[in-house]
Amino acid sequence: MKRIAFLTPYNHLPNFKKMVESKYQCNDLSDLSELEQKRAIHNNDYLFSAPNYQKFTITDDFIKGTSIAMIISPSTGTNHINASIPTISIKNDNVLKNIWSTAEHNLYLMLALPRQIGNIVELHEKTLGIVGYGRLGKMVERICKPLFKNIYTSDIIHTDSEFYDDTDFLSINVDLRDENLGMIDSKYIQKFKKQIYIINTSRGELVNELDISSLIEENKIIGYATDVIQNEHNIESSILLLLQKNNKILITPHIGGTALESQEKAYNRVIEKIK
Repeated sequence: MKRIAFLTPYNHLPNFKKMVESKYQCNDLSDLSELEQKRAIHNNDYLFSAPNYQKFTITDDFIKGTSIAMIISPSTGTNHINASIPTISIKNDNVLKNIWSTAEHNLYLMLALPRQIGNIVELHEKTLGIVGYGRLGKMVERICKPLFKNIYTSDIIHTDSEFYDDTDFLSINVDLRDENLGMIDSKYIQKFKKQIYIINTSRGELVNELDISSLIEENKIIGYATDVIQNEHNIESSILLLLQKNNKILITPHIGGTALESQEKAYNRVIEKIK
């Protein structure tokens, strides 16, 4: 029986637990430190790691001298992995059509941010701009359509002028690619006519956090709510973490995809994909 080392907890998902333990020898290492996990994985065949439960990057050094042949990540993003062995994820998988947790968290942040600031607004008087009109952007649009006066969408490159003229809330739903790194910067944000709220449930690396903090100080950005930060899986601190006592910044710890139903779907699917 093949062996899976879980850096990610899974006992809270009873159906998944029953399924995976019937097929594999499972070793739950989720309560151990990074060093303890490194020492404990050497006799395992696979490594199971979700980005929202991990505080470091898996590198070749981490798995050096082990039997690990593959990393299993029940996620679309794999920026918590920087190793040369194969990785299985759910990026572009059909299962994502039925996973709504992150889009719902997007709405939660839209509702929570103005209340945290003390500047409560009625969404039905506001315009939502969605940058990144893929799977998640379309889900956000569907959830938010009854709540906003207008919704405009952008495919990043070609955007109608109304998108920049009318947007009150900007929702970042862009996938992480080299060409998108730091795309939400001062130059981009200054295109917007109004002061705006910004919501990010995609990846922290899409945003220039120094520019975000500066534009908050200048009141160009009313508030910034994010589920993801730069360097999330590295030792370096995000500047936003240092500034989060500012009530205009709302940070949740990468929990957008952690609804129990969403985890069950993602975890089951990624195990199905092991060959």
